[in-house]
Amino acid sequence: MSWKYWKKLALRFFIFTIIIWGLIGISVPLLFSGPHKYSYTDSDWDDFSFKPSYNESRWNILLDGHSHTKYSDGHLTPRQNILWHISLGFNAMVLTDHNTFDGINEIRQIAREEYNNTIKVLIGMEWTTDKCHLNVILPPDTTEEEWETVLTSKSSTYTPSDSEIQNLISLTHSIGGLVVVNHYLWSESFCRDQPTRQQFYDWGVDYIEVINGNEFDNESYYFCLDNNVGIITGSDMHHAEPVYAWTTLNVSEFSEQAIFNEIKAKKTDFIFTGIASPYDVNHKINQAYIVGYPLIKFGEMFKEMYSSEVYGAQLTIFFVYIYGAFILVEVLRFFSPKIKMKIQRNN
Repeated sequence: MSWKYWKKLALRFFIFTIIIWGLIGISVPLLFSGPHKYSYTDSDWDDFSFKPSYNESRWNILLDGHSHTKYSDGHLTPRQNILWHISLGFNAMVLTDHNTFDGINEIRQIAREEYNNTIKVLIGMEWTTDKCHLNVILPPDTTEEEWETVLTSKSSTYTPSDSEIQNLISLTHSIGGLVVVNHYLWSESFCRDQPTRQQFYDWGVDYIEVINGNEFDNESYYFCLDNNVGIITGSDMHHAEPVYAWTTLNVSEFSEQAIFNEIKAKKTDFIFTGIASPYDVNHKINQAYIVGYPLIKFGEMFKEMYSSEVYGAQLTIFFVYIYGAFILVEVLRFFSPKIKMKIQRNN
């Protein structure tokens, strides 16, 4: 084989590698920040309303302790977030975008000026690292300067030490706030070296999210009951969908402060049947999502592998398949002319 052949082979290998890694480099970000399946408008919920059955003489607040908007990785605007919550029976919510308070002023202004008698919005943030996800819930009168101190407490390395987690909890408590451990079961499979429930308890967390979406964390529920840790639920809403659980409270007046006070007193319960609420809302399909669908699914494969306990093995096998296919094509390319020539000679 000549030097010219090896040079062409190296060029093809280089181009093939650039294409594969280019697809990976596009598809993974597209999965997390690309177009969503649906395009939402403020009028989408005009004709839909649902309220779960519960003891209204005992509870008068239906709270969602965990939701997101476009200010982080959610797909709804603050206004649409409010409209979705109202349509599904909530009259209180905490906005908990990942590592930012940027949407708080906008969503509270909309709630206060346009839906003041319908829903109350509390200040929150999901402190997101690769070790744990913690919701911070702050008093309604907390200043933006105090928000900033909580925000800057996050480890810049994205991998906080135990002392940094304890610092976040202590700092939040120092300004009157509360700390919630989010989706403990889900985090066990995704986060690296997540602290135990007992560690979180020893560090002074106020709540553990016992229901996230449709997932009931039975072990956390009984741990909370045994240790006087608060119980709370969260839709963890990133896009419009049905609801499985509502946190219930009872307040003497319908105000942000009264709701926060009841949460701080850990006077919460929840509604959960394990069955999705009705959601008879037709959202318009996003054409950009249809175009990007194959790449989004390609990125989803890498996300699922990353979440796996055998991530390294799966990733290795993936590249064995990919480069194995390249080698197979090159072998066929090499032998094809010789096979063709032999056939011609035989004829």
